[in-house]
Amino acid sequence: MKTKIDLDFAKVSPNIDIKPRGLTMSLPHGGLPEAISPYMVQLIRRTGGVNGPLGRQFVAQPDKERRFSKKFMDPLNEDHHEIAPGVVYKYQGKLNPDGSVAHYGRVLWTVTRLCATYCRFCTRGREVGLPPHIKTESTAAIANKFFLSDEEIDHVIQFLKDHKEINEVILSGGDPLTASQSYLTKIIPRLAALQKEGHLDIVRVGSRLPVHNPLAISDWHYELLGQLKNPYLMLHVNHPFELTEETLHVLQNFRRISLASVLSQTVFLKGVNDSVDVLHELFRTLASEGIRPYYLFQNDPVYWAQHFTVPMKRAVKIWGQLRPKLSGVAATARFVIDVPFGYGKVPLPEGACWDADLSHFYDFKGERHELEDL
Repeated sequence: MKTKIDLDFAKVSPNIDIKPRGLTMSLPHGGLPEAISPYMVQLIRRTGGVNGPLGRQFVAQPDKERRFSKKFMDPLNEDHHEIAPGVVYKYQGKLNPDGSVAHYGRVLWTVTRLCATYCRFCTRGREVGLPPHIKTESTAAIANKFFLSDEEIDHVIQFLKDHKEINEVILSGGDPLTASQSYLTKIIPRLAALQKEGHLDIVRVGSRLPVHNPLAISDWHYELLGQLKNPYLMLHVNHPFELTEETLHVLQNFRRISLASVLSQTVFLKGVNDSVDVLHELFRTLASEGIRPYYLFQNDPVYWAQHFTVPMKRAVKIWGQLRPKLSGVAATARFVIDVPFGYGKVPLPEGACWDADLSHFYDFKGERHELEDL
C-alpha cells in the first residue's frame, strides 16, 4: 500500500546527472571526500536527484559543510576513550574485589575508515575517507591508515581476552563489510573463537553496505558472519527509498544464511526524514521484512552536518505523532541523544504519552543538559 511517499522509482527524475567529485569535495581538514558508488548514483537519479532524500545524504554541499569548519570534530570523545588499536571503551564494565564481574561493558572496534559511499553527516568525518598523505588531529589508530595491521589486530584480541568484564564487541568504521575477505577473516573468526571460549557473548557488525551498494555483498559475507554465535547486523538506513529490492534481498540472506538478527539505526535528518509519513513508512517496511527498528538518533553536532540537524522541539513533536501510528513490532525503535561529551545514549519519552518536563535531561554521568541547547 502506498503512503504519501512516491515509491515508484521509475517516475522520479530518472535523467538527473550526478558526477561524484572525489577529493575536491573533501572537508577542510581533508576528510569525507565525495564518494558515491555507481549503484547509489543510479538510485539518487531515480529518487529526486541531488535535492532528493538520497542526494542530500550523499552529494556534498560545500558551503553548508564548511561553514563551521573544525568546530566539534569529536563531540563523543571517541579518541579520548580509545585504549587499544581502534577500540573505543566508553561503556566500561566493572570487576568486584574478588575478580568476579560486577557488570559487563562493551567496546566499539573501528577496523577501517572506508565506506562504499560517504554520508555527508558522518559522525567520524574527522577521519573517514582521509587520504594516506593527509595527517589528522585525531589520535585514533585508524585515522592514519585504511586498515589495522596484523600486530594491531593481535593486540586487540589479547586485550579482549585479558578484560573479562567486556562481553560485547561492536565492529564499526568506516564500514567493516567494505573490507576484503582476507582482512575480515583475520577478525571475525577470531571473535567467534572468543565467543566459544567464553570471553565474549555478543558481536555486532555495523554496516551500511547493503544500502550503499548491495551488489558488493558476496556469499563469503554471509558465511563469515555465520561463524559468529547469534550475530547482529546493525543496518544504518534513513529513508524508505533505500530499501530497494536488491537491498532487501541481501538483508534476507543475512537472516537466512548467517542467521543474523538485523536491527536498524536511523539518523534524524532535516530535509531527508523529518516527517511522520517518511518515518512511518520506513519503520513499517522494516518490521514487515523482519528487521527490528532499533535506534532513531538525533544528529551528532559535528561541524560538517549542522545543516542536517532537526531542532529538538520539532524532533520531539514528530516522534510524539509517529509512535501512536505504529504497531508494536514497528515501534521498537527508541529516539535517543548520544550526548556530546557525556556518557551514553539518553532516550526521549515516546509517543507523547506522559506530560513530561522536556526542558532538560541528565546523562549517564548525572550531568544536566538543556534540551534547547542541542
